[in-house]
Amino acid sequence: MSNIKNTLFKCENLFLIFCLFWGIVFLLVNPPFQAPDESGHFFKMWGYTQGTLRHTIKDGWSGVELPESISKIYNFYSQYVYSNKKIPLIETVKYSKLPLKKDDKIFVKFGATSYTPLSYFPSFIVLWIMKLLNIKPLFMMYILRFCSLLVYMALTYYAIRLTPCKKWMFLFLALLPINVYQAAAISTDGITLGFVMLFCANTLKLAFSESVVKINRKQILIWDILITCIGILKFAYFPLVLLYFLIPKTKFESSKLYYGNFAVLILVNFCLLTCFLMGVMGAKGLNEYSFKNKLLSSFEMIKKILAAPFNYILLVIKSSLYLKKFLYYNVVSSVGGNLVMIPPFAAHLTWFLMFLSVFCGNQSEKNPYFSLNNKAVFVIAFLLCHVLIMTSVYLIYQTTPYIVGIQGRYLTPLLPLLLLLFSFKKVQTENKVIPAILLLAAQFLLFMTFIIIIVYYY
Repeated sequence: MSNIKNTLFKCENLFLIFCLFWGIVFLLVNPPFQAPDESGHFFKMWGYTQGTLRHTIKDGWSGVELPESISKIYNFYSQYVYSNKKIPLIETVKYSKLPLKKDDKIFVKFGATSYTPLSYFPSFIVLWIMKLLNIKPLFMMYILRFCSLLVYMALTYYAIRLTPCKKWMFLFLALLPINVYQAAAISTDGITLGFVMLFCANTLKLAFSESVVKINRKQILIWDILITCIGILKFAYFPLVLLYFLIPKTKFESSKLYYGNFAVLILVNFCLLTCFLMGVMGAKGLNEYSFKNKLLSSFEMIKKILAAPFNYILLVIKSSLYLKKFLYYNVVSSVGGNLVMIPPFAAHLTWFLMFLSVFCGNQSEKNPYFSLNNKAVFVIAFLLCHVLIMTSVYLIYQTTPYIVGIQGRYLTPLLPLLLLLFSFKKVQTENKVIPAILLLAAQFLLFMTFIIIIVYYY
């Protein structure tokens, strides 16, 4: 009986239980196409099932050929994304009966996303199978949401299980309302965050676990694959590769292998990312936003940035300060097209508990010592990722005098770096009350998010 209890109360198992419960709740109560960019991700996957790796161009517009039934559903629900109008539940019931009729197609315009098939794996395969089976469109959406949730759960479960320290920190971050909400939607956020969490956990294990005395080639290969996948999923997070320098050189067979592996890794990923970015920036087809505003090409924008790099850095700093209040709230919670977030007191509580989770440990884990050099790596990686995130948004929207369009969820995967700055060797508690508080608070925040969804939409 005690073995069953001990197994149940492991951090990774607690995560599975609570994430599965709340994830299913969110995917069911959140109306179709209401999560950020959910329509774009769904349309992108549909293009993959038709053998289109990018998007279709028609009369100078980017888009995709969709069954008219899906277009009808999208047109109805899209009017509620940035509105506080209520969605009649009877309409969802009505659209759930709409048959697919996949041969009755219509061209739908949308700003095609630049994500690769990896970002939608295995969801686009599941969608392809559902097309063959003529599953009704609305059921397709809910099944794809569940698929996204399962991928997030699997990756994060192994991350919490793998890390030799800070398990409660990983658990609390994984159960943040915005993370469960996005994982339970048709989105790339779940798989991206899952890979980042797994990568960070694997790095901590290689760097600080006493069970890893010497790093073998298999462990090096796994680490390399993880960071390469992150770069493919979202290139702005590739500076996380700097976490390599958390791993002591003495754990490698030689200095040559230590530096050689890093050099090869950088070279390979530089080639991959360059090919990817060149393909994205050279993509033909216009969305409505760029057409009306006659925006510059990405190549022209990069030339503009490189011509005055110091001015651009000042723009990034100024924009970050301008958005600080929004990001403070949005990095932990967002519902209804980023229009609704948890109340201020709940946001303050969330941040306090995130920092508290850093000091929470148990007898099975040893609190590692993060040197000043280690923390410098955290800071540099965080700042580089932040600049790349700001730059990618700037290239798309080209707004001044501030870069806007940034969402807090873009920074959520970087929270472990921020929190670990406040980890100290002698400051860790094994008090069992704190983990209980963290778990209860996580449920409170998720329940509050559920209530917000209900009140906002229904």
